[in-house]
Amino acid sequence: MQFEQSASRSVHWQECRSDVIHQSLDHLLAMAHRYRSEGNVWQAMEMYWMLSEDHAGTAQSLEAERSLLELAETYEHDAQHLARALYERLSDLDGSGANRMSEAYLRVKE
Repeated sequence: MQFEQSASRSVHWQECRSDVIHQSLDHLLAMAHRYRSEGNVWQAMEMYWMLSEDHAGTAQSLEAERSLLELAETYEHDAQHLARALYERLSDLDGSGANRMSEAYLRVKE
């Protein structure tokens, strides 16, 4: 009986902790988007990278990677060196978006 109560508390604690982490990541992603919309692109990119690399596999990391890819695509014509750096770093990440990133990177090289 006591073991069941302890296990139940442990599961509840883990669920609460997971919820707090999820909410925190949502807030960090929202802050990154706000930085980007306010023109603070470097701060936004820093936060996107942190989410992508430190919290890989979360929904927020995937959205951060998509945002980085969008930024790279916007830099293709005016700042190819920056676009290339973004594509290369993104292609080093494990994830399902690697094919799209590789295709976009090839467009820069042409």
